[in-house]
Amino acid sequence: MWIEQRGEKYLAVDRYKDYMTGKWKRVSVSMDRDTPQARNKAKAILQSKIDAFRQLDPELVFVTIKQLKEDYIAYQRKIYKESTVHRNENVLNIVTGIIGPNTLCARLSAGSIMRALLDTDKPNVTINSYITRLKAMLRWGYQNDYCPEVAGKLKKLPDLSERLKIQDKFLERDELKALLEGLNEEHWKNLTEFLALSGLRIGEAQALRYSDINIKERLIHVTRTFSQVVKGVTTPKSPDSVRDVYIQDELLPLCRKLLSGAKRKALEFGYQSNLVFANENGGFIDYDAYNKYLRENGIRILNRHITTHVMRHTMTSLFAEAGVSLEVISRRLGHHDSKITRDIYYHVTRIQRQRDHDAVRQISIL
Repeated sequence: MWIEQRGEKYLAVDRYKDYMTGKWKRVSVSMDRDTPQARNKAKAILQSKIDAFRQLDPELVFVTIKQLKEDYIAYQRKIYKESTVHRNENVLNIVTGIIGPNTLCARLSAGSIMRALLDTDKPNVTINSYITRLKAMLRWGYQNDYCPEVAGKLKKLPDLSERLKIQDKFLERDELKALLEGLNEEHWKNLTEFLALSGLRIGEAQALRYSDINIKERLIHVTRTFSQVVKGVTTPKSPDSVRDVYIQDELLPLCRKLLSGAKRKALEFGYQSNLVFANENGGFIDYDAYNKYLRENGIRILNRHITTHVMRHTMTSLFAEAGVSLEVISRRLGHHDSKITRDIYYHVTRIQRQRDHDAVRQISIL
């Protein structure tokens, strides 16, 4: 506080930093005379004005990121599947530990968050997954008055994900053929071909039963998925994921082969199981083992990093190339909306149109 003389009056002046804008503001009160008693009185008045101007709920100042995380997860449990909540909670437990569980939400900044995350020396793709979950939690916190101002600061958090070109998200027809021809393990080869031709998620294929494949009606009933998080069968990812997938001519002989092979395998190993894709004990196949096999062979055969989801995207590209509409593809995949599916679809159809143009460019009729 300082005193400014204005004629016969005195002005007690102070400054405070506005919490919501971060800018310094000036506040003052007039005094009849400049005495110690008047200064003390003016100081008290100025402080009360500053407190009123801050417009910040005092309770919010003391909300920690740990408390926010606990309330956020409790909210998620009311509306999301346990497997989804479990995944988010695991990531946020890690992030909370990195930032510091007692860190006040109202004092977080993009800079402090990034410094803490980068100090872990984790790969960019891992840090980016942390940022994604943290942003979702802090947006919820902002909407529910846990952390004023923080949402705006989050825009400064960079995207450290390694961007893949759209064509790297799926296999071309000749690449898929080469991959399948190069796979030596019959059961993994059949699964890979099935995923590419059906578009099912790996968890949906793991949970598939004999009764889910109706050869007569040529339909695959998708009503369950195997969760890699809870290590058990749960309901599908979303309401749109419960669907019937039509068995096209190319997929039909493979489905017959899978059903007969699964039943023969059960007799050979002496187990009872109704799973289309079962391990040697009749249980669920190991996702990590399959993903490792696919990754290693993708590098060996195509010099490319292949994941199970690449197979799903491959179906999108091959259907788009064949002229199937985006709406039909989306329903087959069980998507309500997917940016990647749209991007792949438009990328492939754009290339196809260019090929059509190239085919007729130099044709001379007259």
